[in-house]
Amino acid sequence: MTTKTPKRPTFSWANTTPVEQSQVLYHVGSDGHTIFDPDALKEAGCSAYIIDAFTTVEKSDGSWKGSITDSRTGEMVKELRGLYGLTLVRSLARYYGVESHKFGRGSEARELTEGITNALIVADGGKEAGE
Repeated sequence: MTTKTPKRPTFSWANTTPVEQSQVLYHVGSDGHTIFDPDALKEAGCSAYIIDAFTTVEKSDGSWKGSITDSRTGEMVKELRGLYGLTLVRSLARYYGVESHKFGRGSEARELTEGITNALIVADGGKEAGE
């Protein structure tokens, strides 16, 4: 799978709040495989600034692990516009200095999400972000 990213303004996590970060992490965190529908994430209350910054066109590479399937039909598609959750989780993890030493996208996503969640609690003064 390859990612084609259109040129866009520079994104910075510093321009987002812990509540916005927590909201998007709730929807895409701990998942190292899914390409999410950006419109559905926005409808769920996620920040358009964050969603737009991480929305790309993902392309199937034809391999077993690098092929994209449509979740509604099960058919392989050549490309799909969406937000690949692991890209966002890795970016937010770098912002908070969280690392993963796990192998596999799912294990990595879960470990990073746990570390980010802990960082968000600290950033929010010891409360769950959004409380």
